Amino acid sequence: MKIHKELARLFGFELLHIRKDQPTVAAHLRQLFRLLDINCVIDVGANIGQYGALLRKNGYRGRLISFEPVAATFAELAQNTKTDPAWRVYQCALGAKSAEREIQVTRSSVFSSFLEPNNYSKEQYPDSVPIVSLELVQIRTLDEMRSEILSGLQNPRIFLKMDTQGYDLEVFAGAIGLLPRIEALQTEISVQPIYAGMPRYLQSLARFQEAGYALTGLYPVSRDRSSLALIELDCIMRKGPVTDQ
Repeated sequence: MKIHKELARLFGFELLHIRKDQPTVAAHLRQLFRLLDINCVIDVGANIGQYGALLRKNGYRGRLISFEPVAATFAELAQNTKTDPAWRVYQCALGAKSAEREIQVTRSSVFSSFLEPNNYSKEQYPDSVPIVSLELVQIRTLDEMRSEILSGLQNPRIFLKMDTQGYDLEVFAGAIGLLPRIEALQTEISVQPIYAGMPRYLQSLARFQEAGYALTGLYPVSRDRSSLALIELDCIMRKGPVTDQ
């Protein structure tokens, strides 16, 4: 073992080669974006723009389209992105079809969802998931917004990021016509569901594989505080061969 790795471990750290080991989502995305020549990112469930900010810090300078339905959260998103001309924001949710629906706004805005937090979620995140209000929001589909969000972009090569608290498959169902342009995607999948009626991770993986996407990375998002069992994962996939089982 090299001396610098031994020294790092003495202080409780482990050194990993970013290009070789891809220890973080950011490192993985940096390589994937370069490999696939991504020039458009669709950020569904943007909250106040944390994901887009990560991409900008990561070196991505292409078109960035963010969607956030909750009014107060969207206001922060709009404020945070106003100086970036390549970053467009829309105040709406995305789904399988256009509609209006009440979203449950939670104490911590990152947990706001069309789905109700289940008992497990309330045990794990007692200070974050209480519902503080209901808000009527507009749901649109990516397919109906295709022309608007891709206007003026030559040869769109899209990365689709979804983080909608249990609603990602609905978003994907509304993007079927856009799939030829979606080179890769990121979705948050649940090993242990935290909302009533949300899909489990194997169901989500199977749907994306059926659409022609192959797994490139899995990164833990949260764990059960008492057992260390995984709760959620960031799942990154790209178009590619899917092996029949």
